[in-house]
Amino acid sequence: MNNKKANVWHRLAKFFARATYNDQCIEYYPDKYNDYIHLKNAPPKYFKTNSTSLHRFVYAVWNDQPLTQQDVIMHTCDNRICIAPRHLKLGTILTNNADRTRKRRKKINNTKQ
Repeated sequence: MNNKKANVWHRLAKFFARATYNDQCIEYYPDKYNDYIHLKNAPPKYFKTNSTSLHRFVYAVWNDQPLTQQDVIMHTCDNRICIAPRHLKLGTILTNNADRTRKRRKKINNTKQ
């Protein structure tokens, strides 16, 4: 394993070590949680931007799959802070919206109050 790949896996392992294991979910709670967890210095092998969400980072590294900005990583468990790789799947905005409708969830308004 080359050094860059080892560093990415080491970084991923740190998140798993700090997570809480509940039922089947692996939940990562940062100190200040109010939305998806964002990471700086996203690995360029997987992302074209410098930052990404933690669940996107987990999916990309675990599956060794680069993601575009159009790719949506869906939580099959519907737990926004879950980083369990088996609970994350690749989708599109269309499939994510269809999943939300099928499960009768409402759209979350991300505006700050």
